[in-house]
Amino acid sequence: MNWSKFFNVILWFFGGAFNIALVVLVILGVYHISPLGEAQGAQWAYDLTSVGPDYEIEFVLEEDTPVAEVAQMLHDLGLINNPNVFMVERFMTGSVDYYRAGTYMLNFNMSTSQLHSVLRRRQSGQAAFTVVTIPEGWNVRQIANYFESRGFFSAEEFIRIANTGHFSFDFLRDIPTHGMDGRLYRLEGYLFPDTYHVTIPATPGGIITQMLTQFGNVFDDEMRAREDDLDMTIDEIVNIAAIIEMETRVAAERALVSQVVHRRLDVGMRLELCSTVAYVLDVRRDRLLYVDLQIQSPFNTYRNSGLPVGPIASPGRAALNAALNPRTDTTYLFFVLRDPATGAHHFSHTLGEHNAANARYRQD
Repeated sequence: MNWSKFFNVILWFFGGAFNIALVVLVILGVYHISPLGEAQGAQWAYDLTSVGPDYEIEFVLEEDTPVAEVAQMLHDLGLINNPNVFMVERFMTGSVDYYRAGTYMLNFNMSTSQLHSVLRRRQSGQAAFTVVTIPEGWNVRQIANYFESRGFFSAEEFIRIANTGHFSFDFLRDIPTHGMDGRLYRLEGYLFPDTYHVTIPATPGGIITQMLTQFGNVFDDEMRAREDDLDMTIDEIVNIAAIIEMETRVAAERALVSQVVHRRLDVGMRLELCSTVAYVLDVRRDRLLYVDLQIQSPFNTYRNSGLPVGPIASPGRAALNAALNPRTDTTYLFFVLRDPATGAHHFSHTLGEHNAANARYRQD
């Protein structure tokens, strides 16, 4: 019997068994230590990052949200640079379960490992929600006043965050970031009117993020393609949609008003729309006075050519669609209110027709 070969086999067997046992011990150690690591990571996320409204943002995560969607949401908010890298790191660190639903206060200075830890930690209880509804056509000031009336926070705090907060959405790229180029509110037109489930306690940044996220969902790839076809920016489309929202109450007239706006812009006519003046005056009435039309403002389309300096309200989906799809089978340049009760208008091709209709309906 070759004893040397026998002992080599024995040593090989025990060596392999030792290596397997070592690997098992490492796996078990990681498995048992990881919850402690998650909790510690969550604590580090708050201890090692800057605090305050310029650094923090509320992040609402629904039950069973796919990981790829979570990564994209974090990227859209500017919390991570690359969703794919984020998912690879998540896999490499063994974070293979769904993140836990809840409401999180995340920080723009968090590392990806800190984000992983925070989103996996257990929360003490289910977050409370309340329902809010923002009507189409409201402007930022009206939205802010609404939240103040509901006891969420002051209107001025909401406006301050809307004007100065960090919101990383690509569709905001055309909005001036300094001085706002004469705009009253930086995010005017982009706080999408809808019904929302808002966590309690709510923060201005969290609510604004929800509304901007919904705008991004509505202004989808199809709308973006149409915007490119028109050779216009998203901001110009939102600007036109806001005018349509405020000038029409009859659904069938949206595309007609859109046609008038587009055609006037094409031929170099001033828009001369009362809704843009009413926005500056902060009034809502069917007819303005002649003296109202003389107000000095970059929103006054009676005195300034082209679109107003920014949107005048929050347009809904229908108004956005109308802005992107004006009627092409008409050549109207004018319209005047003919029925204050229903909001119906009379449309005209020429100034003479318009003046005659205007005189008739004002007399009526």
